[in-house]
Amino acid sequence: MEEGFVRNALMVLLRRGLWGTREEVNALSLTAAQWMALYQAASRHTVEGIVYDGIQSLGPACTPPRDLMIRWTVRVDRIERQNKHMNKCIAEQMALFSAHGLDPLLLKGQGLAACYPEPLHRICGDVDWYFGGKTAYQTAANVVRQSGAEVRATAGFSSEYAWRGTAMEHHQRMFDIHNPFVFPLLKRLQRRYAGTPAASLRLAGSSVRLLSPILMAVQVNVHILKHLLSFGIGLRQLCDSARLYSVHKKAIDGGELKRIYGKLGILPWIHCLHQLLVDRLGLPEGDLPFELAEGVDAAWMMDDIWMAGNFGFTDPRFGTTEVAAGERHDSAKRILRNVMRYVRYAPMEAISFPFVHFYSRYAAK
Repeated sequence: MEEGFVRNALMVLLRRGLWGTREEVNALSLTAAQWMALYQAASRHTVEGIVYDGIQSLGPACTPPRDLMIRWTVRVDRIERQNKHMNKCIAEQMALFSAHGLDPLLLKGQGLAACYPEPLHRICGDVDWYFGGKTAYQTAANVVRQSGAEVRATAGFSSEYAWRGTAMEHHQRMFDIHNPFVFPLLKRLQRRYAGTPAASLRLAGSSVRLLSPILMAVQVNVHILKHLLSFGIGLRQLCDSARLYSVHKKAIDGGELKRIYGKLGILPWIHCLHQLLVDRLGLPEGDLPFELAEGVDAAWMMDDIWMAGNFGFTDPRFGTTEVAAGERHDSAKRILRNVMRYVRYAPMEAISFPFVHFYSRYAAK
């Protein structure tokens, strides 16, 4: 009962932060202990900056205790500074890549942050670059090595390194799709929409290319599915999907996007995702790219996401301590459990995921 009350209060504040709504908050008469539990839950899901925005319009009787509010404000200030630092790193890298004839695409991350009312309040993770081919991918790795970075191969046919304290990743694949039978479709999509990028994003005075809105929607949502099939995912990624749909609704051909999801074999899962975005995150139904499916019950998926937290690192069902870099408790058990849960909603992707996941980890060694 206590956890459910805190969870509902957090979701009210999250929706207020996402949309600037004045949703009824009479139920937010929280005790100091409940406010602390709410703050900790927001941190587990890396949405404390968005929830903080939702608190700003509350009356004095509904706000957190002063000591917690000070702590929260300090945390949000740190999030802002981290985002500004990341933007400078992106601009610096973009200049470096351009000097070597490279013109990468920025995936997820700061491109999604630009969809929020307060972009600097979205917690930033790492920087994801896509270079459009193996030759450019290898060239980029050599460029950053020559600048002193130590590049390490990772699972998923990617590589990672630190740049001025910021985590960077290079990717050979644009999409986190593992079903090999749809790879030709993905290549056709990339060719078809290669000439229709989103408006370039300005970061720290530099222009950075993003995916076209329809490809961004596919990329972001299959990334969510990938993490649900592995160790779980938190509320922040759901917020990304909701804000992306809302901001780019006029630029996305809903019928075409629905056909793409269908050909990828993930449309039943997308229907569950869309139900959550509307019912739990407050996305206006009219902002969806196509209509909700009838009779979809996605409450089970919301419960799963709530328990897992950000990429499953704080999932109490499996232990909350990271074993080693990139590792978690009961890795194989967790993946098998999730594959079994999602196989009815994205069958070929769920079946293919564990094979490609473990193969790519082996290939990276």
